[in-house]
Amino acid sequence: MKSIKGRILLAFLAFCVLITPFVLFSIIAVKKINNGRILKEQVAVFNINRLKAYNRFSVLVDADTKLDSFYRYGSTETQKEYEKLVASAAFALRTIAVSNSHKDKIIERRLQKINSRLSHLQKKVDTVLQLQRERGFKDYGLEGKMRSNIHRLEQEATGISLAENLMLRRREKDFFLRNDPYYAELLNKEADSLIKRMSAQEAADIESIAILEEYKNSFNRIVTLEHKIRNQKSGLLQEIKSLNYELDHEINKLYETVDINLQLLINRLKSYVVLFFCITVLFAVFFIISFSSHLSNPIKRLINDMDDAAENNFKSNFKIKTSVNVNEINQLANTYNTLAQKIRHQISDLNTKNKELNLLNEKLRESENELQEASGIKDKFFSIISHDLRGHTGNVISLAQILNEDSALSEKEKSVFTKYLLDASQNLQLLLDNLLNWAKTQMNDHTISKKAFNVVTLIENNIDLVADTALRKGVTVEFSMAEVPNAYADKDMVDFIIRNLISNALKFTRKGDSIRLEVEEAEDFLEIRVKDTGVGMNPKQIEQLLHSEKENNSTKGTQNEVGTGLGFAISKDFVQRNGGVVQITSKKGKGSIFSFTLPTKLTRDSILSS
Repeated sequence: MKSIKGRILLAFLAFCVLITPFVLFSIIAVKKINNGRILKEQVAVFNINRLKAYNRFSVLVDADTKLDSFYRYGSTETQKEYEKLVASAAFALRTIAVSNSHKDKIIERRLQKINSRLSHLQKKVDTVLQLQRERGFKDYGLEGKMRSNIHRLEQEATGISLAENLMLRRREKDFFLRNDPYYAELLNKEADSLIKRMSAQEAADIESIAILEEYKNSFNRIVTLEHKIRNQKSGLLQEIKSLNYELDHEINKLYETVDINLQLLINRLKSYVVLFFCITVLFAVFFIISFSSHLSNPIKRLINDMDDAAENNFKSNFKIKTSVNVNEINQLANTYNTLAQKIRHQISDLNTKNKELNLLNEKLRESENELQEASGIKDKFFSIISHDLRGHTGNVISLAQILNEDSALSEKEKSVFTKYLLDASQNLQLLLDNLLNWAKTQMNDHTISKKAFNVVTLIENNIDLVADTALRKGVTVEFSMAEVPNAYADKDMVDFIIRNLISNALKFTRKGDSIRLEVEEAEDFLEIRVKDTGVGMNPKQIEQLLHSEKENNSTKGTQNEVGTGLGFAISKDFVQRNGGVVQITSKKGKGSIFSFTLPTKLTRDSILSS
């Protein structure tokens, strides 16, 4: 067959032929194992039914021999159950003999012994039941006959007194209760004595003597039967018990033999199956490798030719040729050659168009970035102006109108309003500074002018600037003076940073809190710290301030002071532009420490950062 489908079908049929012997052998092995298990189960079934039958026989002897149905109908429910169990055990034994298909000699000998003992056992069981029916009970059998005679003696005999009659019955009961031959001898002596005495009388009661003789003979026959039957320590019952013990021993041996044979069979068949399986797998692997190589090699060669053409971007004009006579592979090669020719033409057209599109896309990206940046700055700027700037100017206008229109204000009241007007004006000025600096940073138009200056003076000026506001809020502002070298940075930017950090600290402190500024010299830089005992921040708020991309993270102060949310973002940007680092340490309810560094020397890094 020249098609792949046909070759695969042939390979499948060959594989089926290859594994058929293994499958058949496996089926035969499973059947043999199942037969062995059935044989083992039948041994267990036989033994269970035999034991149940023996149990039913014990109940039959102990209880059913005292039932009327045992003597009247010759059978009881227990006896029927016993006979049914015996039949089931016999059937199981016959099944075992049939299942012993390989005719194991040991199993056959054990089955013969078991059958022999079962036959002997059944004969003794039948003898016990026959003797028990002959013996009788109450009104049945010899005991019934004996009771009838003793009643006749009580009612009809003239030569025997009631006391003598009762003595006979007492000896009889003593024997039945104690099963002791001594009481049987006593009964016989007393009966013989009565017979002798009655026979010696002149007017002897012949009929009574005959009844007494018959009573004595019945009793002696019962004694003989009792001696034959006896109990499980002697007599037929003891022989039945012994036979059952022997059967237990033989059945256990049979069970062990069957179990050992089954295990040996399983192990042997497992070995054969594993060996057969390994041989089959080896042949199958060899066959699969041979077939797959025959089928895959031409496909691999075709794929390699296709890869070569793809790596050359279909620039070469060579055609793929096949060396095998497989319909699908030949069709695939022809289709690919046609497709490659079309792709070569399309690639040429696409390259030309891609160059044009790349130029247009680059221009569009630049325009889009510029528009988005300008739009963002515009939206942010107008949002701040419409909200924060209007609020601050409204405060200034309101305070000025009050001072202008209310002529009844006292000098003290005017002084208070003037201070509030001053604070509002300072806040407005700070807002305008923030907006101006923010706008410059957004437009990348804020030039840095680095020079050496005294940081201590700058800090003192900013403390004086907020002194009145701090006093009215009840917050203490302190500064630890220190002899430190000049900082090398943009003075206006640093002034803005310090003013914003002090204003923020004042915003988030309450009456009775304190703000402390510190300056400490380290190697090649100064560290400026603004400490407060205000409301503090949690780790999430610190992370938001330091790393959030938002520029207007605004939070109201302790007296609902509002802000633009730009101050810290601009301050952080100014610190980084001057070659410094901002750090925040804070704990909720305990206060915060804002610190930043400034270089003290003109270094290569400081020059590059500017």
